[in-house]
Amino acid sequence: MKSTKYVLLGLGISLAACQSSNKTDDKTADSVNHVSRDTQIPNEKFLVVAGRSVGEISIGEDMEQVGKKLGRPDAGDAAMGKAWGIWYSNDSTAQHPNEIAVYSSYRDTSMRVKDVKQIRITSDQFKTKEGLSTGTTLEETKLKFPAIEKLSTYLNEDKDTVTVYDAKKEGIGFEFLKGKSISLTVHQVNIPVNGTYLTLHPEWKIVE
Repeated sequence: MKSTKYVLLGLGISLAACQSSNKTDDKTADSVNHVSRDTQIPNEKFLVVAGRSVGEISIGEDMEQVGKKLGRPDAGDAAMGKAWGIWYSNDSTAQHPNEIAVYSSYRDTSMRVKDVKQIRITSDQFKTKEGLSTGTTLEETKLKFPAIEKLSTYLNEDKDTVTVYDAKKEGIGFEFLKGKSISLTVHQVNIPVNGTYLTLHPEWKIVE
């Protein structure tokens, strides 16, 4: 089970490290990255589809299947049949390791099956078909999702300002820190990204 998690997180990070070691010039690397973001569709294991999926995890998927793919969560929170499960990358040296977080709740009133309602990812290896990933600017994001709207602003655990934007109709939200996105969250279409019962970051303080 853990091996699948590494495919989703660790493998992507290690691939990025290998690629960067072959680049000889930082300016050239930046240029190549910008072009590839606009022209190359990522591997399906790293493809983000607004309103539908992140890699191999899909909106509406049974959480038992998610558990088979990712293993036991490293962290999370749960109450009243609703829960966040968080899986971290195996990069123990990072202050804030990459993560995939899955929000779930009961599918219906039978309360037998919990399914995926939101999927949040922080690794820049995951990209939309348009090339958006973490690290992109708000201006770049608006070009691809012009209906994106600002929802709220928080102070995180490091006292940095994080602003949450959402393209509600498309089913994708973004967190921005210092002008660049730090996460992508795929969610059900027409349901706002902050419309969940539980807060993923209870330690964050809302500013507006």
